[in-house]
Amino acid sequence: MARKGFRDFVDDLEQAGELCRVTKEVDPRQIPGLMAQAPEATFFENITGYPDWRLAGALVSTRKRLAISMDCSQDDIAFRFEEALGRLIDPIHVNEGACQEVVHTGDDVDLTAIPYPLMHVFDGGPYLSGTLVVSNDPEYGPNVGSYRLMYRTPRETGIDLVSSSDMRFYYQRALDQGKPLEIAVAIGLHPFEMLASSYKAPIRSNEFAIAGGLHGEAVPLVKCKTVDLEVPADAELVLEGELLPIGWTADEGPFGEFNQISGDVKWNPIFRVKCITHRRDPIFYLLQMPLENDWLSAPVTEAAGLQALRVASVEPVSIRAPVGSCGYWGLVASIRKRPGEGKNALLALLSVAEVKYAVVTDDDINIHDPDELDWAMALRVQADKDVIILTGARAKHIDPSVRAWELGKGGLPTTAKMGIDATIPEGIPKKFYKRIEQYGVDRVRLEDFL
Repeated sequence: MARKGFRDFVDDLEQAGELCRVTKEVDPRQIPGLMAQAPEATFFENITGYPDWRLAGALVSTRKRLAISMDCSQDDIAFRFEEALGRLIDPIHVNEGACQEVVHTGDDVDLTAIPYPLMHVFDGGPYLSGTLVVSNDPEYGPNVGSYRLMYRTPRETGIDLVSSSDMRFYYQRALDQGKPLEIAVAIGLHPFEMLASSYKAPIRSNEFAIAGGLHGEAVPLVKCKTVDLEVPADAELVLEGELLPIGWTADEGPFGEFNQISGDVKWNPIFRVKCITHRRDPIFYLLQMPLENDWLSAPVTEAAGLQALRVASVEPVSIRAPVGSCGYWGLVASIRKRPGEGKNALLALLSVAEVKYAVVTDDDINIHDPDELDWAMALRVQADKDVIILTGARAKHIDPSVRAWELGKGGLPTTAKMGIDATIPEGIPKKFYKRIEQYGVDRVRLEDFL
């Protein structure tokens, strides 16, 4: 697949009938409510007070739209992502990029000049989300992740750096030396860059190479104006600056999290912006929580699950990260099972990031049908033999059940994990699970009798 950009994806959605264009003038405060009512992705062409900007949102808030971005069927999304992980393409470096057509430095830096509204009723302020954040460590090299930023002043935001991540590790190393950590925040990119930035890659991995594998072509990077970092040259907007060496000391939140809950106030570092660059006719990308985040999480979690199964020498047939688990905390997989592999598969799936529960079935079960899955769990599971409980595993702070608020500033929570082996138990002949078939279905046609 030839490389596409953010605007190409918007065009693809429109051609598929999945984009609603709003041409009438819209106050920024009206945008979240209009986005919530639209069944399609939304594109606002005329924003009150921001004549130079347009805004797009809810671009991947359904699995169908995510599949459009990946040019595959909805059931093949995880396999498409896994395929890209096997054909990494390193980025290329270019001298100039559309993301730097307009440059603001010094007194011209003003975050209020960007049209991002208050998203949810209980939010602590307007947020920048849907970000690709680049950082660097002298020993481990560049890193790319996705972090949200809460407006504080025209030149400062908070940054959600509570959970365990490579950039948190980089920041802690800089903090231990009393130094700031330079970062660059790119917004308005193709979903491939967003997926790559969300993938839990080993610390020395190049996330831009993962994006290149998804595109089938190298991602062009351009050097930032004020920090020693590189960002995608075709981004709509870039913020350059540094995380102040103050640690987890500033109030941040609440925010409507991807777990569908309005989060609590937390302590986080502060991002001070030195430079803002953007296109001449910029489009601001407003990621719609929670579903857009959930669907961006799902293929990353699913692909990691596929890889974990293969490393464990288990053959996967299908896999899904249910949207009810926010595409993040749960995995359901069907496998071609050999003796003992139900449990091996569970241990593999539970090793993925913060996955909290996993269910494994045989390949005769359609895991995308909740009734099929319930049937397997009802008739193939004995709780004392087929349920695995692990304790003390890595957790994410926005899961209220881990009681992260009791840990104090900068504390990292742990969680318990559960696996359910819903495969046919060893020693039970498959004939005991032979499904009923209605007699004579292949001999008659109902329409002949109507």
